[in-house]
Amino acid sequence: MATSEHTELPERFGPMTVKELRQSLRRNSFVYPFICIHIFATIAIYAEFTMSIGLNSSSNPAVFLWNPDEIGSFWWVAMAICGVLMPLAGFFLMPQEIDEGNHELLLLTKLTRWQIVSGKFLMLWGLSCLTFISLLPYVVIRYFIGGIEWFGEIANAGSVLSAAAILSAGTIAASGFKNLASKFGVFVLFLFSAALGGGAGMIGGGMTMSMSATHELAWLGIIFYHFCALCVVACYSMMGMLVARSRLRLAIMNFELKPSSVLLIILGLAPFIIGMAAAFTCGFGSVAGVLLLTFLAWNSDRTPKAPKWLPPPPPNVPPPPAPQEEAS
Repeated sequence: MATSEHTELPERFGPMTVKELRQSLRRNSFVYPFICIHIFATIAIYAEFTMSIGLNSSSNPAVFLWNPDEIGSFWWVAMAICGVLMPLAGFFLMPQEIDEGNHELLLLTKLTRWQIVSGKFLMLWGLSCLTFISLLPYVVIRYFIGGIEWFGEIANAGSVLSAAAILSAGTIAASGFKNLASKFGVFVLFLFSAALGGGAGMIGGGMTMSMSATHELAWLGIIFYHFCALCVVACYSMMGMLVARSRLRLAIMNFELKPSSVLLIILGLAPFIIGMAAAFTCGFGSVAGVLLLTFLAWNSDRTPKAPKWLPPPPPNVPPPPAPQEEAS
């Protein structure tokens, strides 16, 4: 029974995720930030209690509403390490597969290009989440000693994990390109699209939350705002992984455009298209533009497959040699 459980575990949680987690937990890129964040978190909490910065939040807490005047130093440390520093390790994930040709061997197995890329993303984002979970005792201390409101803490935690997801996808997307200039250009383009396009996609949620702030149904506006924020984070994380997946394409048909180029064009035009969707719907339907672009990006790089009803071609195996006649 033990053998069957161990063999089913990688298939259930993804073989790429398990493999990458086992390797990354031993790397210095995880160990050193994990140790440093606890040192800086202790110093930050001491500074908060000494200067009373960020201990009492008066604004309406929500994800991505990052007010520097009301954010304590503890959350700046969490954002800097979990949301920014650790996702930057994604720059080193795709080159080890592409430059050494490991992706060709992986594609010969049952793994697909999407499983390879999503496994790397889940590993990178999972390390940020694991490091952030280790900070929960500090959050409890801030609650009992500093009088912190839980809603504000949950909103700040969502901001950190959302930023980690978007940056992880962006670094993995940029790491699929060869030279340093291409990596930097793709990463800047992704950040530009995520900042402007994602901000435009949340216009409807922000308008709804602000208009219903003084109404008894204000919680509906908060729910719609966070629905828009969740769509933006999920969609841009997926688009980053789609760019990385396009770099693992082994062959391109003569009638096809280069998938990575098409996806970069979609990222560059995303703020304008989402902005037009917001203008035509008075801002409330801006999130529909984000969902539409993600649908287009997903279908811009699909491996051509034969229909299921078409029988497979016969194997190209040479016939066996004719038996030689025995000499009389």
